[in-house]
Amino acid sequence: MLLKHLYDFAVSRKLLDDLAFSSKAVRWIIELDRHGELVGTGPQIAGDDKRGKEFSCPQTTRPKVAGGVSEFLADGLTAVFGLDTDPDASMSESKRADRDANNLAKRTDFWAQIESARRAAPSEEIDAVAAFGSRLATQPPAFLRWGRATDGRSEKSAWWITTAGGVEIRLGPENFTFRVNGNLLLEDEALREFWRNTHAREVADAREGYRSGLCLVTGSHNQKLAPTHNPKIQGVPNTQSFGAAIVSFDKPAFGSYGFDQSLNSPTSDEAATAYCVALNHLIQRNDHSVRIGQTCLCFWAAHTPIEQTPFAFLNRPDPKAVRDFIRAPFAGIERELVLRDRFFAVTLAGNSGRIVVRHWLQATVEQAIENLQHWFADLAIDVPPRPPRKTKPGGKEKDFHPLSIYWLACTTVREAKDLPADVPAQLYRAALEGTAPSVALLKPILDQLHSRLLRDENYQLVFDESRFALLKLILNRQPDRPMEIKTSVTADTDDAAYNCGRLLAILAATQDKAHEFKLEGPGVAERYFGTAGVSPASVFPLLLRLNRHHLNKISKSERFGGHEHFIQQQIEAVLALFKPPQPGRPPAFPRTLDLQSQGRFALGFYQQSAADAAARQTNKKDAEPAAAAS
Repeated sequence: MLLKHLYDFAVSRKLLDDLAFSSKAVRWIIELDRHGELVGTGPQIAGDDKRGKEFSCPQTTRPKVAGGVSEFLADGLTAVFGLDTDPDASMSESKRADRDANNLAKRTDFWAQIESARRAAPSEEIDAVAAFGSRLATQPPAFLRWGRATDGRSEKSAWWITTAGGVEIRLGPENFTFRVNGNLLLEDEALREFWRNTHAREVADAREGYRSGLCLVTGSHNQKLAPTHNPKIQGVPNTQSFGAAIVSFDKPAFGSYGFDQSLNSPTSDEAATAYCVALNHLIQRNDHSVRIGQTCLCFWAAHTPIEQTPFAFLNRPDPKAVRDFIRAPFAGIERELVLRDRFFAVTLAGNSGRIVVRHWLQATVEQAIENLQHWFADLAIDVPPRPPRKTKPGGKEKDFHPLSIYWLACTTVREAKDLPADVPAQLYRAALEGTAPSVALLKPILDQLHSRLLRDENYQLVFDESRFALLKLILNRQPDRPMEIKTSVTADTDDAAYNCGRLLAILAATQDKAHEFKLEGPGVAERYFGTAGVSPASVFPLLLRLNRHHLNKISKSERFGGHEHFIQQQIEAVLALFKPPQPGRPPAFPRTLDLQSQGRFALGFYQQSAADAAARQTNKKDAEPAAAAS
């Protein structure tokens, strides 16, 4: 049961020890002196990231759905200053009045908590913050401005903030907090203790009104049952900014036997809090989760720390570490522990206020590691050494790992934003459960390959490891496969589709050599890859006739003269693998290829091209020392 395992995870990792605080990004620190006067021209920026710096911030348990509820010490524009995030938004008078009232209530709540802290834990610092807040009641601070950019960069009005350095920056949905005399109030232990007591009272007050009953997660009787499950789970794609729920019943039609809201799935408040905290913890950790397109995968082991397992390879499969892992998957791992430990993985997708569990896996850690080992072994494919980049990678390229789930899934679409949710889910299952991805994935992979060959001038086929590694894995995991694709080119197979791909690669390389590798515009591969991969018999006789012209041109070349004999032998070696319809007749190419055959055609084309490219690199390296010695 998913929720029970998440509950156990929260308990075993001691995530429930201090629920009064949670990690939250704060971008703006308002620096005050002991009189509550602003130091400088505006707030200081916290951290380098646009979201700000992560702090351990107070977290209220009061429901925010109805509005008017703020967090203590760290919150956004409306809570701290009472300002609307979009004062010019078009709406009816009544709705505007409700919104203004909610903004005022939220601001009042924020400063009421400051006043309570001032009484419970008096200090010079909290007095200064309260003094700053009292002046906000009459007018907003001078460092905030609503309007257009002063330099004309934007026509749309927005909130602008003047920083301590005097620079005006567009304000986003960011949080503010306070520092007085150099002391950050979020780190003041007296205020943190005040908040722990306040949080405990919030929890106790809320539970007083709850019904008691059997908890389905823990199996305990006479538990206070949560009417709604909090805190909300944040970070799942396609959910609201404040989070969403896995368990919720917001309409009577979804209820049974007259139960209201989450009482239809009775869970104690403690267990509901535990599984929500556990899931938020997993989503926030890069070594416990992967987010791709519209899905999020979380994984963990019941007892084994995740850093002692190889599952982080799903995110960042370092080539050397993967090679070592394939050779010795259990190196450095306590074998006795993984034999009895369990591994869990859940794939989540969002639907506005709710979270959809798309897939749920439970296996032994040992089995999951073995499946992961098979995953990388099936993905392994020979790629020529990549030349050093002339420019620094930017954006997603900074974190390029060709065998990561993200880059593999991206080979099925033109842009990552177009990724369907089921593609990453299929790949996760293939990696952790050892399943075969659907053969239907071959179609978008091949379509994108064809498109790149035709339209992308900068496309380098031999370095497209992600695409062909995934093609190899899909084809090799099909139960009715006619041949097993090896990591390098297979020269002795009689598979017609694979050999057609190899032949096209040789013909394309011959054309390149005939033009002394200075061919401009689309060549044989770009023009005929699509047709040759679907109906080889209609193309290859034409290409072989055209190749005679290329061989003749090479024979007359000062640089490559004589190479035509080797190329001709190479072509004849491939043609000999095609079975003629009758002895003594020319080889017969297939009339059509089905989808799997098209995949083998593409792999034959790639592996022959990669082998030729690697050979050219080796020859070039051998020639350079000889030239240097002479």
